[in-house]
Amino acid sequence: MRSLACALVALLPIGLAAQHVAIGPQVAFGDYREVSSDLHYRGGGIGAKATLEWKKFSADIVLSKVKYKPTSDGTATTEFDASEVDVRLRYYITGPVSGELGFINRKVDPEFEAQSVGAVTAGAQMAYLLGPGVRMALHGGLMFGAKYSGGGTTSGLGALQLGLGLTVDALHSRVRVTGDYGFQRFSRKTDESGIRDRLLMRRPVRGSGWLSCGRHPMM
Repeated sequence: MRSLACALVALLPIGLAAQHVAIGPQVAFGDYREVSSDLHYRGGGIGAKATLEWKKFSADIVLSKVKYKPTSDGTATTEFDASEVDVRLRYYITGPVSGELGFINRKVDPEFEAQSVGAVTAGAQMAYLLGPGVRMALHGGLMFGAKYSGGGTTSGLGALQLGLGLTVDALHSRVRVTGDYGFQRFSRKTDESGIRDRLLMRRPVRGSGWLSCGRHPMM
């Protein structure tokens, strides 16, 4: 299963006691494949993102809904909607390294037209300052306890995610533009015949721009 999401929008600032808070909409585009290239879909939709940074803690919450349509190079014939919640909590450790913990929950409608999946995520992020107001972040980790609408199981090392993000701050961090590329892979084993398949979720260039407020944390 693969997916693409992209956005460049304005987000609304919220004045709280935290160092940095931002909330705003996104525009999403997706590319989805499951089991084989015969099941190939593309689509677009909307989403929303919230970011909170406080001392050594930070959190990203992303909601999205994408309508997928079969492509001409596959055998799929039915459209479906995919709604996803992606939550990532982060704690700064040392240098460029932060630990991450979160979860994903993706629901598909109609229910069995594609795989719905939920999992707990754990990993790390490495953030680098490339220049004034420009930061790059690499993150990766494993996904545990994956549950699928079509059944089956995944071993402890059978699901992973990788990502690359870029953040550009302007006007003393009151305007920010972000973009990220994410990749998820699930190796699922069915209960009946032991058949294995791979579900891939790719999200190149999911990004957003926002107006923000509060003190920006030290990296």
